[in-house]
Amino acid sequence: MERKKMMHLLREAQGCLGSYDEFPTMPAGTEPMPCLSRNRVPQPFFLVSEHDQVVLSLSGRSRIELPGASPPETELEIGDAIYVPAGQPSRIVPETESIHLRFKADPPGWEAAVWFCPRCGQEMFRREIDASAAPAQQGYWQACQEFNRDASLRTCRGCGASHSPADLTDIKWPEVAELIRAEDRVAG
Repeated sequence: MERKKMMHLLREAQGCLGSYDEFPTMPAGTEPMPCLSRNRVPQPFFLVSEHDQVVLSLSGRSRIELPGASPPETELEIGDAIYVPAGQPSRIVPETESIHLRFKADPPGWEAAVWFCPRCGQEMFRREIDASAAPAQQGYWQACQEFNRDASLRTCRGCGASHSPADLTDIKWPEVAELIRAEDRVAG
C-alpha cells in the first residue's frame, strides 16, 4: 500500500495484507495519521497508547472492548467512531469482516500490547513498544511471539487461569513493517 494525499479507502483496504495492518495512509507528518486495517479475526491483544486515538468503522460490524471504561464494550457499525483516550486499553473484535481507520499521533510515541486474564480480568502481560523508533507492527509481532513462547506469561498470577496463545493466523505484521520501512526510505 502506498501513502497518498487522496484515496478511496474501501478500495485501498482490499490491499491490506492481514488483519490489524494499521497501515499509515497519508504522507509522514499528517496529524493525526489515519491507519487502515481490514479485520477478520479478534485483535490478538489490547492496545494501549501514549496518545489519544479515534477508531472509525468504515464497513462491517464489530465491537471494541474497553476494560475499565463505562461501558466496557461498544458496538461499531458503518460510520461509527469511538474516542479512545491515552492509556485506555482497547481491542477490536469483528463480528463480520470490518474495515477500520485508527487515527494516531504522528509520531506515535509509545504503545503497549497488553493481555488480560480471561477469568478475573487482571493484567497478565504487557510489552511496551517505541512506535516512533520502528514500525509499531514490528513491536506487535515481537510482543505476540514472546507471549506465545512463554506459558508463564499466559498464566494469571491472581487466579491461575490460562490464556490461549495469541492467534496470528491472519496477521502479517512483519510484511507490513517492511512496507512501512520501504515507504519511509523512499520518502526520506
